[in-house]
Amino acid sequence: MARYIKANPKVARFLNLQNDRLAVRDGNYILWQADMLAFGPLFRLNETLTAIGAISLMPHEAREEQDGTVTRPLPEATDPRFIVTPTTSGDDADAEPDEAVSEPDVTEEPADNNHLNDNLQ
Repeated sequence: MARYIKANPKVARFLNLQNDRLAVRDGNYILWQADMLAFGPLFRLNETLTAIGAISLMPHEAREEQDGTVTRPLPEATDPRFIVTPTTSGDDADAEPDEAVSEPDVTEEPADNNHLNDNLQ
């Protein structure tokens, strides 16, 4: 069964999907399972989700996120490129993602996440 992926705005921007995928109330995005192929094969989906700080959703869970009836928190990314600084304002649904967060230097690849860029070269 196809899954949906809830990911933070840095992941959506990295994939250049911020204008093509659904943004939910908490400022995160609902991406498609196939979008994760940019990070590697789907049999490594759990590793990819851990690295990018995302969660996998069943279709009914994605619908709950879309409707705003449930907001699931995202785990912290282990890949420094996708770490998002949490806002201190709580559940402010109208808040914009923090654009002032400095991007880490991507010239250094984390040793345990080298597979994430295998398909991007």
